[in-house]
Amino acid sequence: MGDGRQPLVSVVVVSYNGLDLLPACLDSVLDQDFPRGQYEVLVMDNASQDGSAEFVEANYPGVRLMRLDRNNGPCEAIHRALVHMRGQFLAYINQDAVAHRRWLAELVEVITAHPRAGLVESNMILPQWPEYDVRQRDELVERAYVCDLTPLGVHDFRVVRVTPATPPIPVLSAYGAGCIVNPAVIEKLGYWLDSDFFAYFDDIDLGLRLNAADYQVLLAPRSVVYHHTDWHFKWDRRSLRRAFLSTRNMFLAFYKISYASELVALAPRLMLGKLLKAGQLSGSLLGRAAYALAATPMLLVGLAAALWRMPAYRGRRALTLSVRKKERGWLTEALLNPGWKPDPAIWWAPLDGQTAARVARRRPAAGEAFHDEGGALVPITGAELPDEVGGRPTGAPGPPGSWA
Repeated sequence: MGDGRQPLVSVVVVSYNGLDLLPACLDSVLDQDFPRGQYEVLVMDNASQDGSAEFVEANYPGVRLMRLDRNNGPCEAIHRALVHMRGQFLAYINQDAVAHRRWLAELVEVITAHPRAGLVESNMILPQWPEYDVRQRDELVERAYVCDLTPLGVHDFRVVRVTPATPPIPVLSAYGAGCIVNPAVIEKLGYWLDSDFFAYFDDIDLGLRLNAADYQVLLAPRSVVYHHTDWHFKWDRRSLRRAFLSTRNMFLAFYKISYASELVALAPRLMLGKLLKAGQLSGSLLGRAAYALAATPMLLVGLAAALWRMPAYRGRRALTLSVRKKERGWLTEALLNPGWKPDPAIWWAPLDGQTAARVARRRPAAGEAFHDEGGALVPITGAELPDEVGGRPTGAPGPPGSWA
C-alpha cells in the first residue's frame, strides 16, 4: 500500500492460462471509482502454462502475484489467498470478466450496510445481452439480470429495472464471478468454499449454506461485471467435464444442506431440472426432448459420483446442519415459492448460430479496459437497446443453454 495502512478490501483474481483475458480484467480492477489505498489486488496463478504469471509480474507491479505449483481449481486458490489477504473483506472477480468503475464501491457500500450479509454479488452482464456490447463503465446500467434458483433447483433469470435508489436484492444462491464476502460471517459456517468441488456449483453451495444459517446473500444492482462466459454445450471434453462436475456438485451441495426427508423430496425435482436445463439448447419441443434424453446418461453418472462421495461428506454435512438455523422444510418452500417468475425472453430463447458467433467474438481484448469513449469500453456506433415492456427487454436473445 506504500503508507503502511491495511486495505479495506483484498481483490482476488484466480488465473489459469488466461493471458488473453487478464489485461482487460486487471486494467478494469485497477481503474475503480474507489480509493486505491483502500484495496489491494492479488492474482493467484494456478500454474498457468501460457505465461500469465510472467506477464502479470512484468506489467503490473502494483499487483501481488502468488504462484501455485499446480492447478488446484478456483476454490482451493481462493482458500490459499486467505492467508495472504490483508483486507477486512475479500472481493473476487473472474479472469474472464471486466468491472464497471463502480463495481467495488457498490459492493463495499452494500456489505458494510448489511452486517448479516455473508456475500454480495454483482449484476452480471453476459455476452448475449445488449449491455455487454457497449460495456458502459461510468454511467448507470439500467437493468439488473438477477440469477437465482427455480423450483427445480436450476438457475434462471429475471430482469429488474435499476435506478440510483434500487435496494439490494436478496437471492437464495450466489453467482460468484464477481462478488465480495465478509470473512467474519463466512467463518461462522465452519468452512468457506468446498475445495473438493474443484469448480462449478461452489458459489451456489456457499449461498445455500449462508441462507440456511440465516445470513444474507444479496445482489448489488449497481455493481456491474461484464462476464465473458460461454455456457452453451458442445460435445467436447471440456463441456462434458463441466456437465459432470456441475451435476455431481449440485447433488452434494443439496445433500450437505438438507435433512434426509428433505433430500428425498428434492431429488426428483433436481433430476428433472437438470434434464429440462439441457433442453434449453433447442428452440423446438422435439429438440428439447432430444437434448434432455441425451443428457440422461451424464445425469446418472453425476448422481452416481455424488452417491459415491457422500460418505466422505458426512462430516461437512454434520457441520452444515449444526449451524443451520432454518426450520425443516425451509429449502423446499423457498424453491417452490421463490416470489418471482423467470423471464422467458432472457433464458428460454435458443442459441442460434449468429448468437454463438457473437458470443465467441466478444472475448475481451488485451488492454480493452482503457479503450474508452464516454465510459464505454467498446463503443458501437448506432447500438440500440431493445424496447422495454414492463421493465423487461423484448426480443433479446437468451443465454446459451447449459447444464449448470
